Amino acid sequence: AAAQMEQNATLTAAQYTALKEAVVFGDGFAGLPDNPASKSFLAHESSIQTKLAVYGKWLESLSSAYAALGDLWGYDAAGSFAAASGTLCGSTSDLIKTLSPDAAIPAAACPTVQTAGGWVLGAVQAGEVTDESDKIEAILKTMVPILSDPNTRSLIILNNQLVQDQISGTAQNLYATGVYSCAPLLNDLGTPLGLKTVDDVDSVVAKNHNIKSGCRNYISVAVADNLDGIGKSYDKSVEGLNRLIKLHDDLKAGKPLDFDSINAILAGLQTFAAKLQPQKGK
Repeated sequence: AAAQMEQNATLTAAQYTALKEAVVFGDGFAGLPDNPASKSFLAHESSIQTKLAVYGKWLESLSSAYAALGDLWGYDAAGSFAAASGTLCGSTSDLIKTLSPDAAIPAAACPTVQTAGGWVLGAVQAGEVTDESDKIEAILKTMVPILSDPNTRSLIILNNQLVQDQISGTAQNLYATGVYSCAPLLNDLGTPLGLKTVDDVDSVVAKNHNIKSGCRNYISVAVADNLDGIGKSYDKSVEGLNRLIKLHDDLKAGKPLDFDSINAILAGLQTFAAKLQPQKGK
C-alpha cells in the first residue's frame, strides 16, 4: 500500500509550481503579460495549494500521534502521547477551519482548553491505550466524511483538463519552436532493443512530420498521466484513513493493535504529506 501511494504521488506541490510557471510563461509567449484571467486562475491555484499544505501537516501530526501511541503501548509514555495528541487536535482544528468550518471535533477526542499559548491537555493515565486509541479514532471519524465529500475534493484538486491544457499547451508551443529535444523519448523506445538515436537526431525529427506528431502526442499523454496522480493519491490517502479506523475497531473487539499495518499505512500517508508541502524557494 505504501509503495503504491508513493508511486501515485506524482503531482502535488511540485506540479502546481510547474503549472504556475506554465501560465506565466504562456501569457508572455502570447503577448499577454497582465492577463486578468490568468491572475484569477493563479489565485485559485494558490488557495488550493494552501489547503493541500494544511492537509499535509495534518497527516504528519496524525503520524506523530500514532508513533506516540506505539510508545504508550510499549512502555509508560503518557507525556509523549499528550504532546502528540495536542498537536493532532490543533492541526485537526486548522484543517476543519480550512475545509469545513461548520464541523467540530468531538469533545471526547480533544479534552482540551484552547488558550493563547496553545492546547492544554487534561491528564493522560499511562497504559490507557484503548482510551487514547478512541481519541484518534474519533478524530478520524470526524475528518474522513469531510475529506470524502466531493465538495471538499473539488476544493483541493484542480480541474485536470484545465491544468492539462495549460501545461501541455506551453510544452507544445516550446517543442514547436525547437527548444525541446525528443531524443530522450526516442532513446527510451530503443533501449529494450539495444538501439540509440543518431547524433543529429533533432534534425531528423524536424524533417519528419510523423515523428514530430508522435513526440507531441507523448507530451499530451505524459501531462495527463501526471495530472491524474494527485487525484489518485488524495483518494488513496482517504482510503488509508478508513483502514486505520478499521484497525481501531479491531482493538475495541479485543484484538491487539496491529502496528505493522498502521505503520505501512502511515508510510504512504507520510510520503503523500511530504509531497504536499510547498517547494522551498518557489
